[in-house]
Amino acid sequence: MSEVLTSPKIPAESLPSKPSVKSQTVPKENHAQTGKRPQQSRLWRVAASVMSWIPSVVVVAGLGGLAWYGHHNDWKLPSLAATASPEANAPAWCDSHGVPEEECINCVPGLIEDPPKLTFCDVHGIHGCVLHDPSLAETKSPVEVVASDLERAERALAVRPRRENLSLSQLPGSRIQFASVDAMQSAGVDVEPVQRQPVVESVATAGEIRYDATKTAQVSPPADGIVKQVLVNVGDWVQAGQVLAIVDSEKVGRLKSELLSALSDERLKQDTVRRIEPLANRNVIPGKRLLESQTELQQATSLVEKTVRSLDNLGLSVDLEQLRSMQSNEARAAVRKLGTEKIEERGGSDNLIAVVAPLTGRVVDRETVVGEVVDRGSQMFRLSDTRTVWLDLRVPAEEASLAEIGQEVRYLPDGQTAEHRGKVIWISSDVDRETRTVRVRAELANSDGELRNESFGTGEIILRDESDAIVVPESSVQWDGENTLVFVRDARFFEKDRPKFFVARSVRVGVTQDGFTEIIAGVLPGEVVASSGSDVLRAQLLKNNLGAGCTCGH
Repeated sequence: MSEVLTSPKIPAESLPSKPSVKSQTVPKENHAQTGKRPQQSRLWRVAASVMSWIPSVVVVAGLGGLAWYGHHNDWKLPSLAATASPEANAPAWCDSHGVPEEECINCVPGLIEDPPKLTFCDVHGIHGCVLHDPSLAETKSPVEVVASDLERAERALAVRPRRENLSLSQLPGSRIQFASVDAMQSAGVDVEPVQRQPVVESVATAGEIRYDATKTAQVSPPADGIVKQVLVNVGDWVQAGQVLAIVDSEKVGRLKSELLSALSDERLKQDTVRRIEPLANRNVIPGKRLLESQTELQQATSLVEKTVRSLDNLGLSVDLEQLRSMQSNEARAAVRKLGTEKIEERGGSDNLIAVVAPLTGRVVDRETVVGEVVDRGSQMFRLSDTRTVWLDLRVPAEEASLAEIGQEVRYLPDGQTAEHRGKVIWISSDVDRETRTVRVRAELANSDGELRNESFGTGEIILRDESDAIVVPESSVQWDGENTLVFVRDARFFEKDRPKFFVARSVRVGVTQDGFTEIIAGVLPGEVVASSGSDVLRAQLLKNNLGAGCTCGH
């Protein structure tokens, strides 16, 4: 009010025409409203602050309640049976083993016979070895272990390292019980009998076919010249010594002429020595003359032998003693025929020389044509005896020690169904610095020619080939962190009023193929093991042995 009364005066001409008393009542009402608004806003702020704390308080209270329940119930959720309305006659339930308490063979002693005490077999690495004590097998009738099973186990354990079992483990021999057969089926557990099947253990790797280098040859002309005739083509099968091509070589003709000239000169020098030797012995002529003639004869003989060696280097064999025994005309004809014995159309040329096959095989490459100028060392043909080929395998370095000379090798070419077999003939001592593999070479028979050079496929180095191995379904094998296990069904499983259970059995496994796993030791034919659903038994086994184990009060 004081502010209203002391406000500056307004000129009379600007005042409204209504009375001044009526205009002063409006400020009184506004002042009363502004006094209530601050009080209301403070209440709203307090209420909003309280409301914002309500979710946090609810969450903290819920966590506290959950902690209290977990502490007083051993941190276990209530079972479905516990949450349902209890029936007056329902039996007490063993939550640890999933069966009624009064039927639990793990909690109530004396319901059935006690399990046998298992000892660890140091030979086969399992608990309760059925190979040494067949009475432990869960079979309806007694079984006998044959010598071949013991030998097979010995071979399998010797060929390569196997996963080992923990000798101090208490899990093997444990019994996993079901309330009934229906309960087992409801859990998804199925069974399969232990069988006998052939198995093959091998080291499998990629392989490449190559020609046998010891039976492959590069054919070159024996002398420089011009190709006059080519008698074979790629793919032809040739015999050792067969003529492949004919070359006209000036060097051959020149050496033949030099040999004839050297032979004539040698004969002349021999005649001279024979003529003057008697005269020198009677001192008719000086002895010096005889010595000079003998020296000239030796020089002529050396020239003849030198020319013969040059012809031999060209592959033209010369019988020098026979040539010396011939008349001049006969010797001349024999020299002209050198190297042309296998040439059917020789004509009148003395320069022709035959290019012959050094081995029996197939012409796999031809690099010459008629009229081509060739020199000694240039490749005209490549021959290979394709009846045997090499298989080069690249074996990982960590598995190279498993390969041995003489081991069987099986090879399946890409795109084919026929399998080829051979033997390991060489193992490299080097490891490839890039691929970290070791080269292993095998020799394969290839009489039908199906294996082609530089083709690829899959090779296997056979470590073991067992015709009568003991196998179980691959799904039957479980690992519990300490042992490799299978779950064997009780031999009296279907007897009336007998508890339904499986026995955990430690095993040593071998090779896995076609959905089955070889059991080196641990089970015998005639036993029945859990196949699909065996992981349910493994989970129950681990649950039974977790923490304090049984909680049913016994």
